[in-house]
Amino acid sequence: MMYQQVDGILTLSVNDWIAAGLSWNQFNHDSHRGYLTIARRGTHGNTLIDVRSIRRPERLAVIEAAYGPIEGGEEKAVYRAVVSQEARAYYIGYRKPDGSPLEAKLIEQYTNRASLLEALKRGLEIQKQERAKTGKKVKSGEWYVMAMRWYNEQRENGYPCAEISNVRSFERVYKQFCKEGYKSVISGRIGNDSARVVSVKTENLLVALWRTNGKPFKERVWELYVEFVEGDRELYDAESGEVFKPEEFRHKGRRQNLSKATVYAYLNNIINQTAVYADRNGNFDYQNKMRPKHVRRVGQYSLSKISMDDVALSRKTKDGKWVYKYIAVDVLSGYWFRPSYHIGAADIGLVMESFRNMFCELMELGLPMPGELEVEHHLMENIGWLNEAFPIVRFCASATEKRAEHNIRQFKYGASKDAGHTVGRWYARSEAYKGMRIKTDGNYSVAVAEKQTIIADDLEDIDRHNNELHPNQRMFPGMTRREVLLARVNPTLKPIEAWYLLRWIGNKTQTSIVNNNRLTIQHENFELADFESLGRLKANTRTVEAYWLPKADGSIETAYLYQGDSYIGEAVNMEAMRYNEFAIERTEEDEAAMLHQQKRVAKFDRMVRERREQLPHVGGTTERKEKSVVDWAAMAASVETVETAQPENYEGDEFEYEAGNYAAMALESL
Repeated sequence: MMYQQVDGILTLSVNDWIAAGLSWNQFNHDSHRGYLTIARRGTHGNTLIDVRSIRRPERLAVIEAAYGPIEGGEEKAVYRAVVSQEARAYYIGYRKPDGSPLEAKLIEQYTNRASLLEALKRGLEIQKQERAKTGKKVKSGEWYVMAMRWYNEQRENGYPCAEISNVRSFERVYKQFCKEGYKSVISGRIGNDSARVVSVKTENLLVALWRTNGKPFKERVWELYVEFVEGDRELYDAESGEVFKPEEFRHKGRRQNLSKATVYAYLNNIINQTAVYADRNGNFDYQNKMRPKHVRRVGQYSLSKISMDDVALSRKTKDGKWVYKYIAVDVLSGYWFRPSYHIGAADIGLVMESFRNMFCELMELGLPMPGELEVEHHLMENIGWLNEAFPIVRFCASATEKRAEHNIRQFKYGASKDAGHTVGRWYARSEAYKGMRIKTDGNYSVAVAEKQTIIADDLEDIDRHNNELHPNQRMFPGMTRREVLLARVNPTLKPIEAWYLLRWIGNKTQTSIVNNNRLTIQHENFELADFESLGRLKANTRTVEAYWLPKADGSIETAYLYQGDSYIGEAVNMEAMRYNEFAIERTEEDEAAMLHQQKRVAKFDRMVRERREQLPHVGGTTERKEKSVVDWAAMAASVETVETAQPENYEGDEFEYEAGNYAAMALESL
């Protein structure tokens, strides 16, 4: 005879027990004393014994001598314990209510317990399928007894976890595991707040006392709390007006006499410190010292982002005032556009002048519209047209986010410091950045200079900075900041539409169109770029607003005309189109300018002629009148007339010239 696998259990019948050399009385004795377990009841010696449940070694020795080692049948067992990696991953990733992970010992115990319960679940399914083939069912009562015994055996043999000694308790554990999964294994006491002497409500009160603007010391917070719980001080919610009751801050009905060390421990908690930092120290320090910073990298194209900021120059003027500048810098190349300067703190006028300088330089270099503008809320939040002009506008939450701040540091301690124009601050952290504190007549003095000198030196430093090698020579070998700006322009950017942009940043002049062609701006004459602009004017008015920006030399080449919100057209400076009226003195440039004006007049004439040709000749507009008492025919007959010769082409007009011969017409009109 051999061992039998019945419902995944290695069994031996009573008959085989006796055949191996053991007696019926020995079987009956061991069964009653719990030294073995019955796997299945039967008659005529067919009762099956769970071989692995036999505890007395002398009995096992007899059986193994007759039938072989019991371990040989283990591989065929239905219930096999295997450590579940999914369960281990779940418990490793589990977080308590306070955010902390489980201890390593708990992770191991929970993993083992979940693995054993999973093995029982798998084995039960197999056992049900095998019994269903013979038309039988698994008896749940017997199965739970067997499952609990197998569970406890495994936990003693390599799967340490919590013991379960009661079948009903095991049944509840198993059913809960089948319903809730791995979560059911975790003890409900994990994260329970019932053991805390200092409740969450008390902790919140301590931190609230600490967050006040008066910035109390931790010891003072402890004193305020003691005064409150003893009834000597009243505390209330400043927003709702609710008065706090001391009895609500007691533990098991007793007043909580917290020690200073306990109060210190809760106030020194990192989360609590961070939560009140802005209230105690202001949002600026909170943003720079407590709030996480983004880790970024620059892109690969210039003009993808422009960053702007205000800067106080290192030296004061001789009358003791600071010179401020507002800068615009390309983030990739580090190129500085010409800033605007101002005595005293930056204002909106300084910002607008900086925008004008930047766009003038961009247009002179033939560069497109920048893709993104990075600015601070200060001064910029009230400029409504930024989102209309730039594709992307980003307002920084803190100063450290602005790339302009990084570029200011590079410039200040680079080109400016090399030229001796940067004077460090006495309170700087690093010794290399500190300025010397010189006392004169008992007072500390600082370096001063003329305003013009300070600005001139700064402009010279900016030019040197822009023409220095780019700091990232690995990416831009041998290239200066200016060369990177010009050579690595983002190809997706759109051209600057000056007519659209200058309405917000340009200088404004109100003027009128004269002779359907000319207008005056800053005492200079301008002409319409095209005569179609006349058709966009409002009825019966030729007054327009001209928006313009000067070039570096102060000259104005182009102006853009508006009437209210309506764009009329473009006007260009006529100064270059003047020509010498003395024919004998004319140069090639004069001839070209004269030809330009001739063509313009010809275009105007053609436009008017084409419009006139569209108009019909209407007759019959004179009303019929009764015959006058005056005989006009008789009077005309009495008038003496003298025949004379009419000049050639007397009745002709300028519109009868051969088409295209406008140059001859213009020459004859001189």
